[in-house]
Amino acid sequence: MFRRFAVLFCLILLGFNIYKGPDGELSKGLIAAAVILGLVGLRAAWGWTSVRLGVRVCHIHTGGLVVTGLFGQVKHVVPWDRIAVLKHMSNLTPLLTFHRFDLVRTDAKPVAILVLKAKPEFVPALKRATELAGMREEG
Repeated sequence: MFRRFAVLFCLILLGFNIYKGPDGELSKGLIAAAVILGLVGLRAAWGWTSVRLGVRVCHIHTGGLVVTGLFGQVKHVVPWDRIAVLKHMSNLTPLLTFHRFDLVRTDAKPVAILVLKAKPEFVPALKRATELAGMREEG
């Protein structure tokens, strides 16, 4: 959320510099562009690092699912027999590509899993595991 706000602020600053044309507009524009590129670069670096370190992932086991948090700690453990419904929603447009799974549990709040790829290996594996567990799927 902060990253989006900072990028929006920098884009407004760039637009204002172009419209108003104050003294030193080149340096102010370069600073705003550097902030935008820095935030985008940090996001890309964190995405690459989190994949390498195995944080924020969902592991499929024979007994259920294990979802890890931001720093690799176990956030949710969901056994197959506690899942009532698996809701699946996907969006496969050129601008936004994702698969969202909502695991509706019988005894706790639902768990949402978001996969940001067009054809990830996780989707068929999760569907196969839910079929073996005898679960129904919506969506």
